Parts: sequence; structure tokens; C-alpha cells
Amino acid sequence: MRPKNRKVDVFRVIDMTGGPDACWPFTGKTNNKNRPYFTADGEKWLAYRLTYELVHGEGSLNGAIARHSCDNEICCNPSHVEPGSHQENMDDMKGRERHGLPHHTVRAIRKLGDIGIAHAAIANRFGIARSTVSEIVERKNYQHVLQEEEDGTQNNQAD
Repeated sequence: MRPKNRKVDVFRVIDMTGGPDACWPFTGKTNNKNRPYFTADGEKWLAYRLTYELVHGEGSLNGAIARHSCDNEICCNPSHVEPGSHQENMDDMKGRERHGLPHHTVRAIRKLGDIGIAHAAIANRFGIARSTVSEIVERKNYQHVLQEEEDGTQNNQAD
């Protein structure tokens, strides 16, 4: 029978060679969404949550989301993780352009649509669905992205 991992054994599958300020990538197996799981004492943990709690104390996340300041989903450096809410994590994603299309691409799609280029042609150019282009051009999606004007000023859409 294989011995069970203890919680501190997670550090055996983390590359900490970059030093205390670097990302510490998880070197063990990840799931199909590239999430670093580690089983210890019969429990399955996200490795970065486990390292955070080992350093800051058991229960220190208290059900909060573990937000990465480095945006590296396999980083287990506890100094790159901070507790937060789901909304704060979503705000991080928007602010750091970690989800969906980059803001400059959204602006380019809007400009092309506004001058009358067919949505199907824009979709082909950017490798996205025509319906996505339509939602962007019609301002039904990515409303948080400011549309920069030709003269460098910005309109009053919220970012």
C-alpha cells in the first residue's frame, strides 16, 4: 500500500528554484483544465490553496477564492495568492484582460463593424463566431471596454 501524502508533501511537486518572489509552478499532474490538484491526508486540494493555508494558517482562506496576483494558474507561491470574493476575481480578469478577447481586438472589431464590414468577414479575420462579432459591434458584449476615438480621446463608456 502506498503511503498517504501529508499536506507539507505538496512542496515536493512545486518548483521553488526561482526564489521567493518568482512563480512557483506546480510540477505534478494537472486536471484537464490545467488546475493543480494535490491529494493529502485523504483530501483533494488545489495546490495553491494548500500552500497558502500551510503558510498563513489552516482556514486562513475561510471559503474565499484564492486570487493569483501573477495570473499563473499553476503558481503555488503563497505570496502570489490572496483571498477574495468571486466578484473581485472577475474584476481581476476584466482588468487584466485574462478572459475573452483583448481590449484592442474588441476595439478593432467595433471599428470594422462601424464602417460596414460584414460581420462574417470580421469573424473570419479574427477566428471567432459571427454572433460574437455582432454582439461586440452592437455593444451587447464587452460593454466595459472603452472605445477610443480616432483623436485619442475616449467616449463615456465605463471601463
